Amino acid sequence: MLVVDTNIVLSAALGRRSVSVFDALADRRLVATSARVAEEVQRVLLSVPDLPAGAPVRAGVILAGIDVIDASYYSDRIDSAARVLSDAVASRNGSTSDAHVLACAWLLDADIWSHDRDFAGTGWPSSSNANLLRALDGA
Repeated sequence: MLVVDTNIVLSAALGRRSVSVFDALADRRLVATSARVAEEVQRVLLSVPDLPAGAPVRAGVILAGIDVIDASYYSDRIDSAARVLSDAVASRNGSTSDAHVLACAWLLDADIWSHDRDFAGTGWPSSSNANLLRALDGA
């Protein structure tokens, strides 16, 4: 199973490379995300002028096709996830804004799919598009 970050959903909605990875995942891996990711995607799409045609619809289709996990299921893990993220060297900024993604991944015992470096150094598996495609090709 994979827990997907906001930047992946937005990338796919905008028609970038993440679309092909979602296609490659079809019937191979379950994909989920946090409720906050779903909210962030909608908020960003509403605030960006001159979006490519169809981006909001594509985002809706993507979110409808994955499991969106209600925050009540992982909220008790947010503080611990924030501490782990703030100590992760790879992000170099101490950002804890993606604690909900890490907490959701812990809950589901799932790898994280993200373009962010924030998850490196947390001790939890995470993959970018390129790494995920390589792993799928080898499976």
